[in-house]
Amino acid sequence: MRKFVFSLYPLYQLKKTMKDKLQAEYSAAEAALAEKTRIRDSLKKKLQEERRAFEAKIKQGMTISKIKLYLLHFEEMQERIKLAQKEVNLAQMEVNRKKAELIAVHKEIKTLEKLYQKQYAEHVKEEEKREYKILEDVVSFNISGGEAQNANALS
Repeated sequence: MRKFVFSLYPLYQLKKTMKDKLQAEYSAAEAALAEKTRIRDSLKKKLQEERRAFEAKIKQGMTISKIKLYLLHFEEMQERIKLAQKEVNLAQMEVNRKKAELIAVHKEIKTLEKLYQKQYAEHVKEEEKREYKILEDVVSFNISGGEAQNANALS
């Protein structure tokens, strides 16, 4: 039986390498998203805590200048939260992009694997036909050779 050679094997290997690389990039993107989300959430929590503290201080009495300082600080915190949210959105877009690339490569690999199976099945079928033909030729030769020996023996 001849050895089966998959003509697209180099492409298959390349796609598997790409899949491994994309998997690592996808994991890194997810980790970055988790970190940016954690930062945003901690900023939101800090803002809530500071607002509660501010409300408690206001009940005890506070000067207008201190109130203005707190309000200015809250605006700055809101801006930091907005920036953190933008970073989270960008990180989420990157995760989605890497996921789409990973899915596409995975589909290509599956297609190549199906093609490999199909070509291998065709190869086996052709080999079986070739072996059957050889066997048929051997049997035919033996039968025709046996008749020739019988004819020589009768003469």
